[in-house]
Amino acid sequence: MTKKKVFILFICIVLFIPITIATNIIYQHYQTKDGICIVGYHGVVSDEEKKTKYADNRYFLSESQLRSHMQYLYEQHYKTLSMEDVYEYYQGNKEVGKKTIVLTFDDGYKNFNTVVRPILEEYGFKGTCFVIGKHLYDNNQSTLKAADIQNSETIHYYSHSYNLHRKAPGFDRKIIQDLSLEDIQKDFENNPIDSTFFAFPYGRSRDDIEPVLKFCHVKLAFSYNQLRHMTREDNPYYLPRYMIVDIMPDIYFQWIVE
Repeated sequence: MTKKKVFILFICIVLFIPITIATNIIYQHYQTKDGICIVGYHGVVSDEEKKTKYADNRYFLSESQLRSHMQYLYEQHYKTLSMEDVYEYYQGNKEVGKKTIVLTFDDGYKNFNTVVRPILEEYGFKGTCFVIGKHLYDNNQSTLKAADIQNSETIHYYSHSYNLHRKAPGFDRKIIQDLSLEDIQKDFENNPIDSTFFAFPYGRSRDDIEPVLKFCHVKLAFSYNQLRHMTREDNPYYLPRYMIVDIMPDIYFQWIVE
């Protein structure tokens, strides 16, 4: 094979991979449009803090970015759902319109209460914060404490594990992948945060965890899957969410929520 042919083959492969991925994303998205869009945020800070402290943190959005998303949802007349609403939908006891969305925020940062919650309440939106239980009583000043956990009609706090939000030795491994099921169950039992609804740390689940979730009375568990909405056909313990990051343009956010 000549160098020219090798080069052409290389270019074809380079172009084929992203086109295939994009095609799959579009296909999965439109296959599940009648389901529910669930988005997952992490931290949200002031615009100034974003520039000076979190410019390189893809998981932290600025306040103006979050406001842009919420303003779009408000102007387009989207309805937001609580976890109980999602459960009733999943059980077949509740129907929802096409303009329906679930707003979740992981890790239990203090800025959920100081930045996010006031914005959600301003728009009359429901929101769920998934909290890491061990931080409720430690000295980490960036996370919510026990006294900060105050549910309302629109805002609720649930489990992001007690102490499973840790990495493990090896490439891209998380501690939940290495622990025994008995140790994972103990983590649930030690957690003061309500585990009725649960978000996997890092969005990383495992195939054999269902018995633990059932034993601990978890109704629904959420991971991350950038390709689609959730449907009633999904396994209740592996529900997909779209992860929101700071480099995501508004037009892409608008596309995934439609």
